[in-house]
Amino acid sequence: MTTTTESSTPLLPGSAIIVGIRSLLIWAIVASALLATFLRGTHASCSGGLTPDGRGFLGPDGAPTDVEPRCGMVTLSPSPLLFLLLALIVIGTITRILRRAEDEDHAFRILNNARMAIIVLSLVALAVGWIAIMTVRVDDWSSYSLFSPLPFGQFDVDTSLYTER
Repeated sequence: MTTTTESSTPLLPGSAIIVGIRSLLIWAIVASALLATFLRGTHASCSGGLTPDGRGFLGPDGAPTDVEPRCGMVTLSPSPLLFLLLALIVIGTITRILRRAEDEDHAFRILNNARMAIIVLSLVALAVGWIAIMTVRVDDWSSYSLFSPLPFGQFDVDTSLYTER
């Protein structure tokens, strides 16, 4: 009587690599969702206001003026380039595995390096974006300059007159 033993090999050759690629895609999607959620911020201010009687305007220094003060708001959001970089990491990793991987261990090292690149890129983007929005200080909305956190984030600047608020 002969007995057959079941093979411990997977049904599909290379399925372990496919699982690794699926894991990399999940990491990239989760990183994109976290960046879209947490890489946000706003800063708003007005350089002046109304006089106590409501007929005139005050300048940034609190002195009465005839010039209507400007208000503004800076909004930070993730840059589309950041999501493009994450997609390029995934596509580049798959291409590199197809062209250069000599065996499964080499392919797994490439996947692990790509996973670390996604983590580092996401952490750097969060840090740069948060530093950029925290350092925004605008006292005069008629002329200002901002540190642009590209390719990690982008600023949207909206200015208006005080009475338009």
